[in-house]
Amino acid sequence: MALPLSIRVSRFQSLHRKLKRFPAKLVKLVVGKGSRWYYRQLGYEFLDKPQTAYQLEPYQRLTYPANALSLSEIADLSNPAKVYFTAIQSATEPVSVWLLGQLNGALQQLPYGGIRSRKFVFCTDINTDDFFRNVLHLKKRHQLTTTTLIAPWSHYLDGVVWGGYFDFVMLVAGKLCRIKEAIPEAMFNEAIVAYPLFNTAYEREYLSLMDIDPARIVDTCTTQVRFEQCVLANTGHWFYPNKADINALRKHILPKLPSPSGKRSRVYMSRAGRRRVLNEPDLIDLLRRYNIEVIEDKPRSVADQVAIYQNAEFIIGPHGASFVNILWCQPGTHLFELFTPTYFPDFYRNMAAQLGLRYSAYFHGGAGTGGWADGLEDDIYIAVDELERCLEKNFNNSYN
Repeated sequence: MALPLSIRVSRFQSLHRKLKRFPAKLVKLVVGKGSRWYYRQLGYEFLDKPQTAYQLEPYQRLTYPANALSLSEIADLSNPAKVYFTAIQSATEPVSVWLLGQLNGALQQLPYGGIRSRKFVFCTDINTDDFFRNVLHLKKRHQLTTTTLIAPWSHYLDGVVWGGYFDFVMLVAGKLCRIKEAIPEAMFNEAIVAYPLFNTAYEREYLSLMDIDPARIVDTCTTQVRFEQCVLANTGHWFYPNKADINALRKHILPKLPSPSGKRSRVYMSRAGRRRVLNEPDLIDLLRRYNIEVIEDKPRSVADQVAIYQNAEFIIGPHGASFVNILWCQPGTHLFELFTPTYFPDFYRNMAAQLGLRYSAYFHGGAGTGGWADGLEDDIYIAVDELERCLEKNFNNSYN
């Protein structure tokens, strides 16, 4: 028979006091491993994404299959022998929406946003690791009761792995737009939306564009929502979004904002944080010769960001979260990503293909070796003469 929650918590708190004498890394290892073992002994099953989808299948309201992509080789515009990305067959992952009744009070939303039943801890995003961060530090949360809960996200935000603009747009807003497609309008408009909030201006603006009243937005870190039914949606591939989410975002966001007008522009998206261009003044001198406008890296409203990308016909800049805004581009827009040879992921190559955009890449020198994130924060050097040859070839072929 399972012990009452209060007894279980007190036992873990007692263990925590004893472990304080040990190094922090050892404590984390012991608690993490021990917690998994302990909860499994109590009968909990920590599901992965496929297992979660299988268990929730009876409650499915909508599903989109994986979409296959044939991605062409991406070579240097002026040196075709230098290949940045080989031609591949790629695929996203299937995504779904589920509506669950309370199952006799068995469902509970946890502080990190995830949902558990009496038997299962569901995984609707990347993993269930954040479940164990609450074991020793359970905090009393405010109580709120609602008929319908929408739980779109199940990870704490650390500002490193989770918590950026890309994560919110594709992994939270994208799911909320998908959910809007799957449940009745009245249900969506009355539901409480609860997850660990990003607490950013862009989050508030996107939620407003989706007609979600601020009074219905709840931070699970501070508030526990009791509910009669729960709406869940899963993340597909972390970096390669399902086309259904791309379509849903465009469908629900773009009509709320002004349509593009006037002459289309060429823009350079400057970057002030990590992965900035080391010799940016020299680069800007080159770009201005091609009538490419410099867009400074500073806070902008979502509406302003959408307008920049919607009105652009050519976008160049260092790889970064801002490029998730290619979501709003018109078909045929050209994205030109600048990389370091130690970090050149193909996230936006994939998205550009799904959106019908042109795509190019550049880095100076040969590709680095090692893990894909080894150069995550490395700054970028641009050999201006090399890039000039790329731009000359591009604009002569495309615009003259």
